[in-house]
This record gives sequence, structure tokens and C-alpha cells, in this order.
Amino acid sequence: MISVGRVMEQSAQTYATQPKSSEQISEKKSSTLAADSTDNYVKSGASFTPAYTKATVTDNRSGTTHNGTSPDSNAQAQLEKRRADEAEQKKIGNADVPKFANTLQAKNDLMKDMVRNMFRGQVDNEKKTGPMKELDEILSSFGEEEHEADYWGAEKTANRILDFAKELAGDDNEMFDTLKNAFETAFSDSEKLYGGNGKLPSVSYETYDRVQKGFDDWARRVAADNAPAATH
Repeated sequence: MISVGRVMEQSAQTYATQPKSSEQISEKKSSTLAADSTDNYVKSGASFTPAYTKATVTDNRSGTTHNGTSPDSNAQAQLEKRRADEAEQKKIGNADVPKFANTLQAKNDLMKDMVRNMFRGQVDNEKKTGPMKELDEILSSFGEEEHEADYWGAEKTANRILDFAKELAGDDNEMFDTLKNAFETAFSDSEKLYGGNGKLPSVSYETYDRVQKGFDDWARRVAADNAPAATH
């Protein structure tokens, strides 16, 4: 099964240089704002307590802090603030919906990035010249899987996409619709990027059909798992 880490490493190397459509630029801005908010939230918690701050710098020669308070009183103030922060964080921690929403959005974004990267790979593979293909054969002989002749074929690419989706979903069947929609959105983005409907290589449309069939099979398994047991 394809690993999340491996796919995101590939995405960082290739998708980051890919030209972006206006929809993707807007989506990236939204994700960045969400990440900034999350970062600020995490750093405001009690777990983020810097060991060094200007307010608590101690002058070793005098045994006092620069703000004129004694080390003991400063430590007491920090302890009280930490307790207050911990109490507030417990209240925030009970709000499961925002936490779930952030996780959902992160997986949605990961799925879109991975799918766009896969279709970009297929497009680039179609453009390879003779010398580049010879280099792929050499690299493949050294065990470089992504340089194998059929690595960008419809079957293997579809399997990577589906394996990645299932790894993101884990045991959460509620993720199915989110990941399927993310796949379809990313495919549409890829078409727009390379000229519109029908402009991707034929292998990409075969890949799309295989992935949709994989999602259909997955949906049937989910429905079977959720079906009530038959009574006798």
C-alpha cells in the first residue's frame, strides 16, 4: 500500500512547481489561513511555554529579573497563568466539531494534492523523449519504481490513488464521500490546467474510470458493513 509520507514527498518535488488555476490559488489561500489559525491556537495553549522570555530574564549578578520583580513572584505568576491556560484548554478540547473539521479539511487537501500530482505525472510521462525513456530503464534497473515503464499506466496509477484514499480514511467510513469528491475535483482541476475537457492523455481518462470503479466497489463494501445483521 502506498504510504502517505512517500506520496507527499513526491508532491513536494513535483506539484509545487506546477502552474496553478485560479481555483487552486483561492483554495491555497484558504488552507493557509486555516493553518495560521491552527498554529496560533496551538501556541496559545499551556503546552507552549517558552523556557526563555524577555520578561523573565534573570540577572545572575543581582539575582533579580529585569522587570523589577523577584524570581519567586515571577514564577508564581507563571504558575497561575499556566493553570488558567490549562483550564481554558480543557474547555476548548471538548469542542470536537472544530477539531474534526480541521482533520477533514487536511485529508481533503492531501487527497487533492496527491491526485493532481498523479495526473501531472502522466502528462509529463507522455512528453518523454527517447533518451529520457532510456534513462528511466536504467533507473528502473536500480529499483527506482517510479521509473518503471508501466508506473504511470492506468492500472498502477489508479491503484495508488485508491490505496492513498483508503489509508487516509482508515476505519472512518464517513470519509468516503469526502475523498471521492476530492478526487473528482482534483481531476477537473487537472483538466482545466492542461486545456480543458478531453485535453489530458487517454491514459488519464482510463485511470479516472478505474478509480471511479474502485470507489463504487468500496461503497458497496461500506454499505455491506453498515447493513443490519439479518434476523432469523
